[in-house]
Amino acid sequence: MLYLQTVAKSHQQLTEMDSRLTTPRRSESFRSATNKLDISYQSAVSATPGGLTYGTLRERALARRVFFEDASFPANDTSLAIRYKSFSEPIEWMRPHDISKRPKFISKNPGNFAVQSGSLSDTWLLPAFSCLTVAPTLIRKCIPEEQAFNEQYAGIFRFRFWRYGEWVEVVVDDRLPTHKGQLIFLRNSDPNEFWAPLLEKAYAKLYGSYSAIHGGQLHGALQDLTGGVTDTFQFREHATTLQRVIDLSMCRATLMAATIAAPVGSVPHRQLPNGLVTGRGYSVTGYAEFPHEGSNVVLVRLRNPWGPAEFKGAWNRQSGLWSKVPDDIKKRLGFSDLTDNEFWMPFSEFSKLFTSLELCHLPPEAWNMEPRMRHRHPWKAAEAHRQWRKGYNAGGGLNSQIFQCNNQFYMELQKQSNVILSLMQKYHSFGQQNNFIPCGLLVFQSPKGRINRLPAGHFATSKPIATVGILAERDMVSFSTLPAGGYVVVPCTARAGLEGKYCLRMFTDDKDAVIRELDEPDTCIASYVDRHLDSDTMYILRSRFLMFCNRYEEIDGYGLRQMLCHKPSASTASLLCCEPEKLDMSIERLFLSAETCKAAVTIEDKDMNGRLNYIEFLSLLQKLLLWQRIYKKYAVGNGSVIDSYSLRNAFKLAGFTLSNRVLEALVLRFSAKDYTNLEGFINAVVKLHVAHQRHRQVSADQPGMTDAENRKYLQELLRAAIYS
Repeated sequence: MLYLQTVAKSHQQLTEMDSRLTTPRRSESFRSATNKLDISYQSAVSATPGGLTYGTLRERALARRVFFEDASFPANDTSLAIRYKSFSEPIEWMRPHDISKRPKFISKNPGNFAVQSGSLSDTWLLPAFSCLTVAPTLIRKCIPEEQAFNEQYAGIFRFRFWRYGEWVEVVVDDRLPTHKGQLIFLRNSDPNEFWAPLLEKAYAKLYGSYSAIHGGQLHGALQDLTGGVTDTFQFREHATTLQRVIDLSMCRATLMAATIAAPVGSVPHRQLPNGLVTGRGYSVTGYAEFPHEGSNVVLVRLRNPWGPAEFKGAWNRQSGLWSKVPDDIKKRLGFSDLTDNEFWMPFSEFSKLFTSLELCHLPPEAWNMEPRMRHRHPWKAAEAHRQWRKGYNAGGGLNSQIFQCNNQFYMELQKQSNVILSLMQKYHSFGQQNNFIPCGLLVFQSPKGRINRLPAGHFATSKPIATVGILAERDMVSFSTLPAGGYVVVPCTARAGLEGKYCLRMFTDDKDAVIRELDEPDTCIASYVDRHLDSDTMYILRSRFLMFCNRYEEIDGYGLRQMLCHKPSASTASLLCCEPEKLDMSIERLFLSAETCKAAVTIEDKDMNGRLNYIEFLSLLQKLLLWQRIYKKYAVGNGSVIDSYSLRNAFKLAGFTLSNRVLEALVLRFSAKDYTNLEGFINAVVKLHVAHQRHRQVSADQPGMTDAENRKYLQELLRAAIYS
């Protein structure tokens, strides 16, 4: 992972940064919404017992005059999944009105974050939530309003978390685990307030149990609360670029949290002489550089979500160094507005003491909904939900012969820019097992303006300029600085044939960057038949045609099938089988189903009467001959099947270029176990041919259709025809 971008700093620029201002400044006019690469994004997905909505469950409980009880997350040891041997008495599940005489859901703005850890709290939810104090609107996204202990109270509450591209609403009852009447996990500083333990319970349900979030990962919790792209920056691996990373992050829509790793074999949470505690996350809320006694001093502002700040080093709240700082600088730094759990510390000490920095890069929609983030610059982002399918796009790693079959995404940078790439695998919630496959990202340079997919030859001669490696993890992130130019990003699996769903997200600070998926247009070009039938074959065909046609010398799909599979005499050569060095063709039996033959008739059936005359029959036969020859070119084994990874090239020889979505539909419809037989191939070509004919007719009747509308209509028409 490379961090190379430098943000130039003057004294004036530094005092205008987010961490130092009391009056925010506006960003550039760029207000890009996330560019969805052909996906539908749901704002919320219900995850409630029995699939019922929160409102329905609450109304049922009110109508029955009972408090809601969540059977899917029961108030017993199953939901805890932890044995607490230190307790002399059992855990008791109590509702808020059993703990407090006057319970409140929210008595203050949760952005003030008056939350404390309980006797057994060891979750990264607390420091992750603390990072959102700089973005209170995002907190309200997680905690829907209009929930209270009033006449509508029914013992049921709801919360939202981001899961794989969508916001999931989690409903829980308000029975909370206690010991001797005290909450054992998160609790609000106000004993009458209960949004924090209820939020934690919903988060535990999301992961299956309290145990599942006990000692979790900070970057995962940040993503669940914001929907951002999260990354971990190790200080020791990138010591020289740490300051530039923090500088960049404070200018962008990025949240940060720092941790101090506990030495191996030591106590996980040990208080250091300077008052800080190992193994706990501190949110980074500010960064400043200003002149002091003839030189510049660099400070970092941190927030301790676990309680009041106890930092005892230089530049702590009581330090005499602050008396020598001019009042105007202290005002810009918000020194007098520091909360009890906030403090400043020297960057030099910060970089030596802390070991890792968690970064959460917010998507444009999060930046757009949070007024307190508007003075920062947003990331330009694109998102694509795709799936590696065996036989279609599961092309494997760079050493695979079908690597080019993987999806390809193009990014064109207009200037040197920071680029964040995230490859996330589809994962399950509510305690379900996750089995991640080994996969990764490769980035290649490409000529500017690329639209069509890169061929196999490009990857054979080009080396990737960036990669996240091949890992079996939920989310892999690459953060790099790239010069202006074109780049192709290829998500791939460790080996060909591995299947799985994934989400690719691409962030850049270049507001003019171009991001799209590389694709082929859906086109149909008439194929030139460079073979002819000799006089003997023509005589046989004419004779056979007269055997199966009606009295008007027309043949239907059933007659065509009889002709193609009719057993010829021993002296007759074969149809649909030609020697490469000969120009003449001969006759062989061809077994196609009646439905395929009826579909083939429609290609030449100009009158739409379901029948062909002899001239139309010969035209169709020429096409069948060509498609048979193309099929044999790509056939494998004993010649009975074609590898579905070769279909794109085979269809191109037949006169068709296919977009990714149309090719995927063809593979799903006509392939089995990565292979397509002759009938499936001919049936697919027939459907493509007929759909393109129909498209030309409709386009002629609608001349006002734009090119984009025309392409979309053709693609949907082709997909509908394939599945018909």
